Amino acid sequence: MAIPAVDWEFARRTVQRGVATSLHCAIASRNADGTPHVTPIGSMLLHRDSASGIYFDVFNARLARNVDADPRVTVLAVDSGRAVWARALLRGRFGDSPGVQLTGSVGPARPGTPEEIARFHRVVGPLLHLPGGRAMWGDLPRVRDVRFDTLDRVHLGRMTR
Repeated sequence: MAIPAVDWEFARRTVQRGVATSLHCAIASRNADGTPHVTPIGSMLLHRDSASGIYFDVFNARLARNVDADPRVTVLAVDSGRAVWARALLRGRFGDSPGVQLTGSVGPARPGTPEEIARFHRVVGPLLHLPGGRAMWGDLPRVRDVRFDTLDRVHLGRMTR
């Protein structure tokens, strides 16, 4: 089932805000024994025109092993911005859901293209020039493609429509 364009645009904005406000989104995979594994991913970039994206596969060896064995994943992104939450708490509701859950499949690791690396470097901006930024994001050799099949908006009881 295809994700409607209006929902995909919501997902793109929400993941972008989630990564901007908390520096990551969560990605869940399945360990070899069937137990869940959840890890933060700060490099999730969603494509504009399709229900897909990439993430840089450089930080979490267990996630890499898990998706090599079973490519199914769930991504959770929540806009943790103080202004969004303050407005919602004052109004008694969110204008729209503050989060999104995406399920899909991850492809094999492949070399990142210069365009993909440049796009991510634009996202982290000046942080890349700090010692920690260079250590974290200076070398991004591998990416994984992610294709999403379903999208669910996060509902927080009476606070969401």
